[in-house]
Amino acid sequence: MLTACQPTDFTAILLEEILSSFKEQELSLQESKVSDKNIFGMRLNRVRPSGYELDGKILAVYIYDSTKEREKGLKNFHDKTASANVESYNYYEVKNVLLFYVHGLNLVLEGEVHEDIQKVVNELEEN
Repeated sequence: MLTACQPTDFTAILLEEILSSFKEQELSLQESKVSDKNIFGMRLNRVRPSGYELDGKILAVYIYDSTKEREKGLKNFHDKTASANVESYNYYEVKNVLLFYVHGLNLVLEGEVHEDIQKVVNELEEN
């Protein structure tokens, strides 16, 4: 029986899988609340993110019921921030998951962490 909290897409990724993939890549996540006043903590397509810190920077994890809902969430983000001065970030999409890594202007850190997060995304895509 499905409940409201379970994804309806059979290929959907669960939070536990995301956390496990980060651990496998030896990336240490610290659970952290992202304020809903922060652009990266706001609801996107009716979903609030799970917040983490990765190397002292925000990692916002949005988990949707489907890829289509995730796409709507990203569009919602772009619509809400179109005229905003947004801190530097990278976003990653994989199946029903949308990740935002807010690196600021630390380009050295961003480059290293980007590669590591991309490995996590690639692993999640293959599963």
